[in-house]
Amino acid sequence: MRAVNSAGFAAPAGLTALPVVLAPVAGKLHVLLVRREEEPRAGMWSLPGGFMSGDERPEETAQRKLTEKTGVGAVYMEQLQTYGDPKRDPRGWIPSVAYLGLIDAAVLSERGSAARWFPVDALPPLAFDHAAVIADGVERLRGKVWWSNIAVGLLPEQFTMPQARRVFEAISGVTYEPSNFRRGLEQSGLVRATGRVVKNGPGRPAALYEFVDRQPAWSTRRSRAPATVRAALT
Repeated sequence: MRAVNSAGFAAPAGLTALPVVLAPVAGKLHVLLVRREEEPRAGMWSLPGGFMSGDERPEETAQRKLTEKTGVGAVYMEQLQTYGDPKRDPRGWIPSVAYLGLIDAAVLSERGSAARWFPVDALPPLAFDHAAVIADGVERLRGKVWWSNIAVGLLPEQFTMPQARRVFEAISGVTYEPSNFRRGLEQSGLVRATGRVVKNGPGRPAALYEFVDRQPAWSTRRSRAPATVRAALT
């Protein structure tokens, strides 16, 4: 497909939106993919995006396509990046606006769904430039997990530090030394102690924490450097 504007200059043949939806699954970060049913790249796995309608914004397209192709409802997403390489799609010059979201994997009912979770470090062959889009999304998420409250939807309203540490480890791909993690998260400004404790077994009761703000936001917040890393997850 080729298109020109009113002045005769080459113009995009279409515009698509791509939701890059990530989730911790079994202690590792995963991305939500669907198998393409149409050419080009029929049968390959891809992000669940699609073409924009003339009456909607790119973020609305990303939400609509996510629901149509996976059954996942409204998700808080941040614009990730625009991908405009003229050769990224064999159909023609078709830029795409990508959006990044982080959810609880349990919201996807895989029964009857064409969508599947894949580890971000063990992806199948992907259509178009979607591998690069996912890599950018993972880098953005890991760079922000300590400077935003985006993990708020992955933890109960009140949680213990071990619960929070498991979530942060799954997102970041590293293992944290427990006392350094607790100190780092307490000093981040993201959470606060509730003054309550819970007893989950032998030993001292565990203190309960909560996010200062439960409204998801990717914006930069007050924070210090993350807790010292002990070892990479394998």
